[in-house]
Amino acid sequence: MNFTEKLRTELQKPLPGIETQLEMASGNRLFYKEFQNTGPPQNGSVLIVLYPFKSKWNTVFIKRTNDNGPHSGQMAFPGGMYEKNDETLYATALREANEEIGINKNQVNFVGKLTPLHIPVSNILVHPFIVTLPEKPILTPNKKEVDDILETPIDIFFDTKNHLPFTFKYKEKTFISSCFLIENYKIWGATAMIWNEFLSICKRL
Repeated sequence: MNFTEKLRTELQKPLPGIETQLEMASGNRLFYKEFQNTGPPQNGSVLIVLYPFKSKWNTVFIKRTNDNGPHSGQMAFPGGMYEKNDETLYATALREANEEIGINKNQVNFVGKLTPLHIPVSNILVHPFIVTLPEKPILTPNKKEVDDILETPIDIFFDTKNHLPFTFKYKEKTFISSCFLIENYKIWGATAMIWNEFLSICKRL
């Protein structure tokens, strides 16, 4: 059984869920009123793209452009908001990944999905989907949405020297968060929480 088949089988079992996601959360995430929303969340989707390169499995993160939004300039998975023309939330992830970095939906192999995660600061319920590609893709960033692309092997995330705390400010308050620091890119917040669940599943393989 190859990596993709093992991963697909593992994703059909009970997922690690919110407890594993919260290991990479801001320590203040659940307690400050700035993070509370009374209305129902909007649905969004992200795509975790995996592919073999130089005998290792790799993945893709994007750095969002600075648009003054709540996630401006942050590292993320390709993805975005559900639109009424999308047949499914998975279709949302595929459409957004194509728009943002040129992922061709006809070349991906669906593997499974992770636990949906609510992002309080923007009141979005994010649905993460996992796909594989047969080889390293040619990625074209949409400069209106994507400032940079990080392609990296998965295994470096298991090195604890790449796990660091850092502080950030939001509404004049200082918060502490964990992050993955990869090639000077800080991967934190919801992206790190989703990715931490994926890594915990990889450890079970």
